[in-house]
Amino acid sequence: MRWVTRRFVHVDRTATAWLIKKFIDKDAEFVFIDYPRERPKPEHGTPFDIKGVKLGHKNRKCTFEVVMEKYKVEDPFVKKVAEVVHAADIEGELHKVPEAAGILALFTGLRLIAKNDLEALEIGFKVWDSLYAYFKAQEIKEKFKDKLKEMDRIARIEFLRSQLAST
Repeated sequence: MRWVTRRFVHVDRTATAWLIKKFIDKDAEFVFIDYPRERPKPEHGTPFDIKGVKLGHKNRKCTFEVVMEKYKVEDPFVKKVAEVVHAADIEGELHKVPEAAGILALFTGLRLIAKNDLEALEIGFKVWDSLYAYFKAQEIKEKFKDKLKEMDRIARIEFLRSQLAST
């Protein structure tokens, strides 16, 4: 399926594209338009994060949160990612989630150095995968904290990697 959003992707658009590709539509293709100079058309695909479309900001929720709700994504670690996206994307919320300021800085720089939006998504997907893994690893660390205390740094990282891969 094709999905369309605005060019020069940033926090919410990269995160939402990641959410779509990872949890909703594994075969998703993304199209970028020069909004507001260009409006989404049906042949572009399903629009997201464009003013006035169904899959956009609603009631102080960012697009990522709206898409999660519509497609019933209930993964607890996606919910943690959503908190970061929300805080980084919604004005006045940045201070509420510690990781949000770093994410905002990263994606502000990324959209300035990426060759195009597809490259920005490719790099951005790695960032979102990393944040997702970070949140998942926090739970694993808590669950196995006694066992992890007995390991050296290399063994801990190998153990965490194996646990992430098996879940």
